[in-house]
Amino acid sequence: MAARLRLSASQILGSVLTHRSNSASAVAVSAAVRFATDRHAYRAGEQGAVTVRNASSQIVRLNLCPRQLEQQLGDAWVVRDRSPGPGEICATASVLLPSGATSGTSFRLPRGLAPGMYRWRFLGLVAQGGVPLGAGERLTNSFGIEA
Repeated sequence: MAARLRLSASQILGSVLTHRSNSASAVAVSAAVRFATDRHAYRAGEQGAVTVRNASSQIVRLNLCPRQLEQQLGDAWVVRDRSPGPGEICATASVLLPSGATSGTSFRLPRGLAPGMYRWRFLGLVAQGGVPLGAGERLTNSFGIEA
């Protein structure tokens, strides 16, 4: 027969409040990290730049190497390219981005991309205390690929 563990109301409420507190912290931090491309339209194969600004009150650790290029198809976003690619590794180190600071990276769009709307999703971002940033806050603005 399995033993039952009895918890007091304060233990139960404490664990719930702690969990919610961590979630609220992640939302507050991630909502203040912004990514922007240097242009609103490109052609396949062109080079561009992304700037990230930490408008939160906390330090954010970021590595702008691991990222993926996504294309909008109807209501869905489909991954079209990943960096690093299969068999490759990121050679850049993570950096700490203080509150109010900016950083950036350049990119080259793959040749042969179909015209449409695209965005970058950055995968190497963590807020102070190891709290991962929300998925929506790892994204650049949408930009067009022209024929």
